[in-house]
This record gives sequence, C-alpha cells and structure tokens, in this order.
Amino acid sequence: MADAPKICFVIVGLPRSGTSSIAQFFDHLGVYFGDPSHFLDTNKYMHNPIFYELQWLDNFNLSLLKALTPPKTRNCDLLPIETDFQRPEIVAFREPLQKQFLEEFGDRTTVGVKAPLICFTFPLWHSVLTEMGYTVRTVLSLRSASAIFRSNLTLTPKTLSHVISRWQRWYVRHLLAIRYFTRDVQLCHFDYDLLMRQPLEYGKEKAAELGLAIPDPAAATRHLSTEHYHYQPDDAGTGDPWVDQIESDLRAGRLDPNEYLMYRRTAMLFEEELWNLEIYVRARQAQDSAALQTGTASAKPQGPGQPTMQQWFQEHQRLRAILQQGGRFDVEPRPDGSINIKRLSQ
Repeated sequence: MADAPKICFVIVGLPRSGTSSIAQFFDHLGVYFGDPSHFLDTNKYMHNPIFYELQWLDNFNLSLLKALTPPKTRNCDLLPIETDFQRPEIVAFREPLQKQFLEEFGDRTTVGVKAPLICFTFPLWHSVLTEMGYTVRTVLSLRSASAIFRSNLTLTPKTLSHVISRWQRWYVRHLLAIRYFTRDVQLCHFDYDLLMRQPLEYGKEKAAELGLAIPDPAAATRHLSTEHYHYQPDDAGTGDPWVDQIESDLRAGRLDPNEYLMYRRTAMLFEEELWNLEIYVRARQAQDSAALQTGTASAKPQGPGQPTMQQWFQEHQRLRAILQQGGRFDVEPRPDGSINIKRLSQ
C-alpha cells in the first residue's frame, strides 16, 4: 500500500485577522496543529481563548527574523527577499526546523502550522516542508482592514498617535510580503468575516476547496461565537486610501506581486527615519508606562512627527508611479532632513 500523502496547511495573516478561529475550524476537520500544551499561553496572552500557535514556532521565527535583520532596522520593518534565505547563517536554520518539526508532528500526515510571521519567513518554511515530503497548502486569513486596525489598537497604548503610521506599514508589509512570496504557489484566501457571518455555508465551501472532509458543518463551526467577534467591517474603510487599495486589490486578485519590491525599494530609502521613529516610540512607551505606575503626567520626548511619516507614504506613492511607468529616479536631501524623490528624464 502506498504511503498516505503528507499535507501541511500553513495559515498566515495579520494578528487579529482570524487565524486562530480558522485554525480551530481546521482542527475540527482533523488537521493536527501540535500538542496544545505547546501553544502560546493564554494566561500570558489573554486576548484569545486559544491560539493554535506553537511557542517554539514563534521563537523560531523571531530568531530567524533577527538573523535576517540588518543593523538599525526593526524586525517589523524587515523586508526580506529570496536571496536572503540563501545566506549561510540563514541556511543553518533549516536543520533545527526539521528536527523540531519532526519532534512535534512525528509521522502524522495532515498537519498545520499557524503564525503571522511566516508571511516574512515563508521561503524557508516552504522549502523545508517540501524537502520533508509535505505538500504545502497556504491559507491567508483575510479580515476587513478597518476591523484589524481597531482590534489591534485595543492592545496598544492609546497615547501614541504615531501608532497609526506604524500600523499602516505593518498591515501593508504582511499582505505585500505573502503575496510576493506565494506568487508561484497556490494561495487560498479565507475570509474570516464571511466565516463569522455564514459559518455553515462558508465553512463547507472552504473545506471543499481545500480538500478537507466536513461531515458535520455545525460541529466544525461550533466555536465561532459572536462573543469573540468584536469588530465588524466598516464600509468607510480605514481612512488611508493606499491601505484600502491594497486590501481591495488583494481580494480582487489584481495585486501585483512586484508591489512588494517597489515598497521595499522605497522603504530602504527611509531606513534612518524609520529607525529614529522606533527609538522615539520606545521612549514614549517607557515614559507612559512609568507615568501610569506613579500617577504623574509624562513629558513628551522629542521625536519625528506624523507629518514626517505622512511624507514617507506620499513619497512611496510617487516612487511607485515612477517605477510603474518604467522611469528612473534620484534622491536629494531637503534642508529639514527629509528626502525628495525626483523623476529623471527617460
């Protein structure tokens, strides 16, 4: 008798996009996500009743990102490309991943991993799992961008107006990265909002699409409670036209994978600004935390303002238009320390 095919479902998406609910749906259909005692501790991370995210897997991705990250770059501003995963210090991660994966999943043939950070480490995961004999089926959890923003902001200090610009970059990076890294493989879009609104009908549809048996749709979707569905889509969008356009294009299947490379090219011009912004945000968070503990008002440290980050997005849009038209560009500094992207003649 031939060996049963080995399948690994890789569930990716932004934090608070419904990845845990989707993983639990898969669990009810027989997909094994590892020993539940190895999942993220809900006593420490209390915003989810269960995560389906292995702590060792999370640690592995963080270590991998740290090794990939250049000096003066935040992990969450990292924009890797495939050649980064060919560096000797990154290749060294392959064997430990295989070993840990075998220890967790043994000889099971239908398994799943769930981690937002795989959006950025996908090339290594896909390569290692394929080498281990798994067929990789990648599932992207989609949720309204406006709902993701509101859900995540509840976990963030509200005194930081700069958080908004961080979330914009954070949101776009996840989607552009996974669109780019899965450009040559099949990617299943799994709409969390539809799953919550139409659990039985939508659950049956996605199970069939992914080749999973669903003998009892009601049992498979019994965990989907409105109690844990706090933020619904806002027809007005996020208020950021570029973010809303990225979401719309992705859902419609017209998001160009190379948008990630264009974004990366612009972001690399702003490495110093992004690093200085992070230093400021960390200082502000520390002061706000100390002020809460002492009951005193904290003085605002000096740092880059929202206009600086708005300029960053405007410059990205200008560069994107230049590159799309096949043009060339140059960069010149402004007296205030910002930069100007100039179109050059053809």
